[in-house]
Formats: sequence, C-alpha cells, structure tokens
Amino acid sequence: MKKEVDKYIHSGHRIRLFETASRSGFENMSDVQAVELLLCYIFPRGDVNPLAHRLLDRYKTFPGVLEAPYEDLLMVEGMGNIAARKLSMFMRIFDRFAIDKINQKDRKSKLGDIYDKIELLLRFKAEEEVHVFAINANETICGHRCLGKGSLATVGIDLRTVSLFMAVYKVPAAVLVHNHPNGECRPSLQDLESHKRLENLFKFAGCTLIDNLIIGYDGIYSMTSSSMRRSFFKMADLSQLPIPDGVQQIDFQDFDQNESEYFDQQRYSDFVVEDDNDDNSDKNS
Repeated sequence: MKKEVDKYIHSGHRIRLFETASRSGFENMSDVQAVELLLCYIFPRGDVNPLAHRLLDRYKTFPGVLEAPYEDLLMVEGMGNIAARKLSMFMRIFDRFAIDKINQKDRKSKLGDIYDKIELLLRFKAEEEVHVFAINANETICGHRCLGKGSLATVGIDLRTVSLFMAVYKVPAAVLVHNHPNGECRPSLQDLESHKRLENLFKFAGCTLIDNLIIGYDGIYSMTSSSMRRSFFKMADLSQLPIPDGVQQIDFQDFDQNESEYFDQQRYSDFVVEDDNDDNSDKNS
C-alpha cells in the first residue's frame, strides 16, 4: 500500500514539474527543478529529488551538472552506468543542434552572420575549442570544422591540417575562432603569437585568413583588426576591464557601425580574384 501511495505522490510531483516548465518557462525554474526535470527523462519512475540535490551539491549549478564528465558522474550515489551515459549525452545533443544550425542547408549564411553562429556554438562551452569556417568567393560560409580542443597554441594546426581543409571546401578564405571559457575575449600574448604564425600558415597554404576571432564571456574580439566585434555587456562595463600587456586599447566607436560592415566588399575584394563564373562556383560550393 505504501509503495502505491509513494508512486502516486512521485507521479504527481513529476506532473507539477512539467506544468511549471510549461507555465513559467524552463529558464525560470530553479536549478533543483531544472535538474529534476532532466532526470525525469532518464529515470521513468521514482523520486529523483534527492539525486538532483546530490548532483547540485557536487557540481553547484545546472550547467555544471550538464557538463559533468561521465566518469565523474559515476561517483555520485544513484548514478549508474546507463544513467551517467544518458546525462552526459545531453551536451552532445545540444552540440549537435548548434552545429546543425550552423551547417543548415536550407539557407546560405553570409560572412556577416558569423558572430551569431559562433555565439551559439562557443559562448557557453566549458572547454576551449578551435574552429575554422570556410568562406567562398561569394562571401558565403560554406563549411565548418572543429580542429580540436585546447588553445590556439596547443591544438595542432599545421600545414597538413590547413591544406586538407582547403582541399575539401576549395575556398580562397577562412575564419578561425576559439573561445575563452569563463574568461575575457581579449587575446593573451600566447594568442597573439599564434595568430601571426597561423596567418603565415594559411597564406602558405594558398588561403587568406581573413579573421581570427576570440569569444569570451564579455564579447567577441578580432585579432586581425585588434578590436571588439560584439559586446555581451554595456560598453561602460567593458571600458572598466583590465587590458593585458601587449594588447591594443579597444576603440568602442567600432560599435557604432553595423557588425556586418566589418566584412565589407572592399576588404574582401583584396584577396578574391574576379571570375566571370562566380554564379557557377556558388552553385558548386
């Protein structure tokens, strides 16, 4: 009898969780409620509230729970092998969503759209990653690849890596992007040193590196133009951030222009050779 009562209570609690998410929005739920709701998809029956608390005690926040490694999840009481695999799979699902949005084939993404794409892809990543975007002669993003996890200096970007990427997409230009998890978007001295090396590397491979972007918690920074391209905070907040040695002072007047103007036709034409068959190349890309 007690088991039947417990089953009814837990079932009613789950229904109330889903109703709360539908009525108030998932983003307005507490961390405990959000983790509980997530666990309902993993455990079809039973009270998941104690496990939600144990997970938050260990990982502190809802994002922390989502980003927890599979091996570490096994250390939490109540998280078995299958449950840990299911929970660690959620971030991979979100990654797949972000990448598919970037590579969606039902529309052509122009170069000026790249800020939206990298914000979606990298802004909230807990681990540093390096990505490259292929840009064709029509200023369209026609390819994307993650080169690896780590900083520009530690990810092995060599001539072979760049040459293979260019051979696949057959484009004249590329944009590099990496993130600073929980850090500012301003480049470190290591970033600046790697930038010079990579510019020469892409040039030697027959491709122009038109920009090298860094995304941090505060915005998106261009190492090519030494300026902020997008701010996630008010300009007054950004002006108070410390500037590392060797990094140029940011000119906040850059924000007065439309972001897409950064990749204007005049700048792009510096390295794109005029071709009468541009329309055909667009269809083949």
